[in-house]
Amino acid sequence: MKNNKKIGANVTDSQKISISFLGVILVGTLLLMLPITHVGDTGMSFIDALFTATSATCVTGLSVVVTVDTFNIFGQVVIMMLIQIGGIGLMTLVATFMSMMKTKLKLIDKMALKSVLNKSDIFDLKKFLIAIIKYTLIFEIVGALALAIVFVPEYGFLMGMFKSIFISVSAFCNAGFDVIGSTGLIPYDSSAIVMITVMCLIVFGGIGFIVWFEISNKFNPLMKKNISFKQFLNSLSVHTKIVMQATFLLIVIPAIIFFLLEYSAPTMMDMNIVDKILNSLFMSVTLRTAGFATINLADMHIAGQFIMLIVMFIGGSPGGTAGGIKTTTFMVIIVCVVRMLRGKSRTNMYRRHISRNTIVRATAIAVVNLTALFTGVFFLCISEDFEFFDLLFEAVSALATVGLTIGITPYLSVVGKIVIILLMFVGRIGIMTFIFSIIKEGVDDKNIHYAEGHVIVG
Repeated sequence: MKNNKKIGANVTDSQKISISFLGVILVGTLLLMLPITHVGDTGMSFIDALFTATSATCVTGLSVVVTVDTFNIFGQVVIMMLIQIGGIGLMTLVATFMSMMKTKLKLIDKMALKSVLNKSDIFDLKKFLIAIIKYTLIFEIVGALALAIVFVPEYGFLMGMFKSIFISVSAFCNAGFDVIGSTGLIPYDSSAIVMITVMCLIVFGGIGFIVWFEISNKFNPLMKKNISFKQFLNSLSVHTKIVMQATFLLIVIPAIIFFLLEYSAPTMMDMNIVDKILNSLFMSVTLRTAGFATINLADMHIAGQFIMLIVMFIGGSPGGTAGGIKTTTFMVIIVCVVRMLRGKSRTNMYRRHISRNTIVRATAIAVVNLTALFTGVFFLCISEDFEFFDLLFEAVSALATVGLTIGITPYLSVVGKIVIILLMFVGRIGIMTFIFSIIKEGVDDKNIHYAEGHVIVG
């Protein structure tokens, strides 16, 4: 008994996060291999079931099979549950249940949850966890009701509601799975209700719970006219301001580029101006690591596909359901570089100084993610017989848990599928979490000072 406690005490926060996701994936794999989850006599190999379970749990959306053609309603429910658990996090769900049952959480478990939620304090943990579940359910229910306006008349009440709920959960969790068919949401490229609803769910899920809670808490005084709108904006934290600005820019700028590139292209040639604007916005928003598509990506301009690579790699915001290196990481690095080019020694944003540790961590996250990406692409180049850009697109989509593909996913070899599985897993739990789960974190040497060494760079 003492040994078990000792073993449990030696499990780090990073390892707990990794194990929780790995456990859900393995359970999901076993369930998806069962005949009762398949349509008719459709079978599924272990590697394909593992790929699907990993993609669902890691809220990616890449798939080697067509979900609605392979899995029956029970199988689709399993995938939806994997998406929900993966989007919120198993540890978050368990901790919320324990809190509601008035079971006291251990300090070590609270610290692990703090890592999962990217939260700086743990004193309001119970309230924070319950709020996450509440906000998630509210957004998903409202989204499902909006989608039902389109899907219920088309598929009937029961099937229409199920498809609405599934896509709402998938969109809010930024998963990219759908139960429409092999063409995904392309048949709804002129449905404003479907596109706007899915876009809102993607943004709400990918922007981060921390940001939404701060905005909602500080929005009440604004509505009561206790503060002006300018005071409301000034009262927001630097983190929230960065997230809001980055999200806005990373939606608007790519949307304008897509609109200009695809305006007369086959992808949007037959659309009216409103549909072209909506589809341009949709394809930009879905790069927040959602994975839905209303146009065929393989037919897009190569320049547009290149922009997609960049935006996918950046991803969503911390504390949400999206992947990527995160908007805050990207903004910190960009501002740091710009100020360095202007001869500034300190990095300031919104009249606040950004610490050296934050800059170093942001740079490390970007570099390590690039290293993981290049490693994955290297092995894909060895195992697969596709164009380099297609493999690079697939790898970025997997690592950033986006789920968009140019069409090569079903044709990957076993080795290629394993590479993508690893990239999806690493991308979901976070590259630093993955590294710290397999490598013991070293002791900080901040009290050790060596003589300065001069190195010529640039």
